[in-house]
Amino acid sequence: MKYIVLVLLILQSLCTYASDLLSPDAFTAHYVKVIEAQYPDIKVTIKEPLAISIAYPDGGTMNSFLDNAYIEYQKDPDNIDTVIVAYASGLDQTRELESAEFTLAEVMPVIKDINYIEQVGEMLKEADADNGLVYEPLNEELFVVYVFDTPTSIRFMTQSDLVELGVEQSSLREAALTNLQNVLQHVQLEGDPASLSMLVADGMYEASMLLFDGIWSKQQFPVKGDIVVYVPARDVVLITGSEDMVSLATIQEILFDKQGFAHPISSSGFVFKSGKWEHF
Repeated sequence: MKYIVLVLLILQSLCTYASDLLSPDAFTAHYVKVIEAQYPDIKVTIKEPLAISIAYPDGGTMNSFLDNAYIEYQKDPDNIDTVIVAYASGLDQTRELESAEFTLAEVMPVIKDINYIEQVGEMLKEADADNGLVYEPLNEELFVVYVFDTPTSIRFMTQSDLVELGVEQSSLREAALTNLQNVLQHVQLEGDPASLSMLVADGMYEASMLLFDGIWSKQQFPVKGDIVVYVPARDVVLITGSEDMVSLATIQEILFDKQGFAHPISSSGFVFKSGKWEHF
């Protein structure tokens, strides 16, 4: 029964198509129109579909990706302006974070894919060639990116932040995992750990659970074959076995019979072998 409920909950969370949805180009243009009306002092330039650059009166600039806003719009197209205003409301907080001071206790690890690393890295390079993201590879597709998590917002750590903290990047993983463990007090496992299950935590750091090596054992997940994990989004972690054809087929249905996940990561499966996550 838990297995059936899990599948139903996942399928219910998938987006539904609408024939009159705005294209990414049209959504981006509408997004710019709405936020320029809300923030008349800023100047917005469309760099490409779902990517904009914002110039502030004081000379500061900020690049912003609209992928997640577009996904949320697709889920609720009748309330497009509400979605845009909700996402745009974080602009002021983001600007404040640029000058804020942080501590090592606020550092958290998030999982991103190679495309995200390249996309954000390119935009940071345009702003400051020597101030890129702080990250490390988990494998050839997944990366651990370090962020500052504050009560009001999240900001990616940059190389200059690392210098200001006075720590070596090699020590970040241990500190970040300690911080994450303190935050994730109520992790639950939904479904059947012997066939198909899903980790549920805070909606932000589920995918980061891949970094806790001790979790991924056959004692915890007595699946058929090797433990296989899918992380299509930061808050979705699906677990099954490499020899469980029924559950693997269900996961493929979940991944591909959908419009998109907010905060996407990867549609690939990964298997934990010899302390490393490898492609399944």
